[in-house]
Amino acid sequence: MRMAIGIGAFVLMALACSGPASDHGHEHGGHGHDHGGGGHGSEEEEGESIAVTRWTATHELFVELDAPVAGSAFAYHAHVTRLADNHAATSGTLTLRFEQDGFAVESHTDDEVARPGIFASTARPPATAGTYRLLFSYVDGDERAEWDAGAVQVGAQAPVAHEGEDEGEIAFLKESQWQVPFRVMPADLRSLAPVVESAGVVRPAPADAAVVAAPVEGLVAWADTLPVVGRQVARGERLATLIPAGAAEHWASLQAELATARIDREFAQADLERVEGLAPDELISTRRVSEARAALARAEAQVEASERRLSALTSSGAGAMPIRAPADGVVVSVGAGHGEAVTAGSALVTVSAGDAVLIQARTHTRTRTDLTPVASLAVLRGDWDAPVDLGAAGATLLTERLIFDPASLSAPVSVLVPADVGLVPGDLVDLSIGVGAPEPRLAVPRDAVVEINGQDIVFVQKTGESFARRRVELGARDATYVEITSGLSPGEMVVVTGGFDVHVASLSGALESHRH
Repeated sequence: MRMAIGIGAFVLMALACSGPASDHGHEHGGHGHDHGGGGHGSEEEEGESIAVTRWTATHELFVELDAPVAGSAFAYHAHVTRLADNHAATSGTLTLRFEQDGFAVESHTDDEVARPGIFASTARPPATAGTYRLLFSYVDGDERAEWDAGAVQVGAQAPVAHEGEDEGEIAFLKESQWQVPFRVMPADLRSLAPVVESAGVVRPAPADAAVVAAPVEGLVAWADTLPVVGRQVARGERLATLIPAGAAEHWASLQAELATARIDREFAQADLERVEGLAPDELISTRRVSEARAALARAEAQVEASERRLSALTSSGAGAMPIRAPADGVVVSVGAGHGEAVTAGSALVTVSAGDAVLIQARTHTRTRTDLTPVASLAVLRGDWDAPVDLGAAGATLLTERLIFDPASLSAPVSVLVPADVGLVPGDLVDLSIGVGAPEPRLAVPRDAVVEINGQDIVFVQKTGESFARRRVELGARDATYVEITSGLSPGEMVVVTGGFDVHVASLSGALESHRH
């Protein structure tokens, strides 16, 4: 799912990010050295310091160290992050090792973090100037990671200039990354097939839907517990009475008679209350009170008589037929209202008696009409964090070819879904159907793509604390991944969670200081 962002809505948020939390001029772990005293990429800095960013499948290392000189201790700051959950290292050990010809020449182990995520100390380089391979390793219980920082020149009497890393135009510091949901992963080839997307509603599966139909023509008289859609009913529960057509006219007149009798009773009751209120003050005669009481008694008798006649007409002895719930389940449709005429065979009540469901959707995608072979099938409900793989769940795509309605320019799609997926009748869902043979394509998670001012953007991590904005073109997609046809290269580290935060950081308009 792409995230649409507008610039104007977040200017204030960006300004808020430029406060103390974004000032990278602080000291990590009390080790207050300054890599060049200014921006982290100047010519001066390259001769005095080295910055390295490396990734394994599980961890990221971002380290800054003074260019080493034989016989002199050098300072370093190493940021260690667990990629799976963006966890800053809070324990463990970090080892720096200088190798030459495959043999360790000098090493240093830091036994604890100076502050969460950061190992900061000093170490001694090899005693002899020359070119060495610098390696780092991190161990914390079962966690292990090793990074090759490449060739490092150890100077004889002065630091040797090292080529700096290619930085991006957006600074987003490790301390900020660690405070938000954040994740990066390499752009890689993934088997994807073109996707047909559609929106729909969940219905009961036909095999699990129990329907009560009108056995004869007549009128429906619902019971007091109306079988409204969404109500749970029990098998055999009386839901309504069907009055046969021959007695329907009489039933209608009795309904009107009963309604009139009840109105008369209400009038008689009100009249009695009025005259009884006047009687204690002798403002009205005793006879008038008695007449009011008699009128109420006659009205009540008329109501009782009408109810008996109506009850007799709706009894089985008079030919009326009870309508009962066909199974335990939930009412999903009601075919007629109280007092409405129905024809023989009309569906009166439909009860979902099982957990399997049918997704009935419509699509406007016209890239292809043949839906075979199915490469992937996924569904997303609004309250789910991620789509569910319907293929793995055993669902069946019933539609094999899209037949478009010329009026709506859409085509129906139906999927039979088993019970354990968790959908229920009435859910609104989005379907994604991958069609055709999957092909290897450069792809990223769909959440990595951020829409900014109508452009599709991904953010690439260039170094531990710098990022580049890339405008990309999108291609095929499935439920979770989308093809990148231009703007990105295989192996580049893409922000797949937290792109919004990188975008907000970019609104500050300037790179932040890299002084440590």
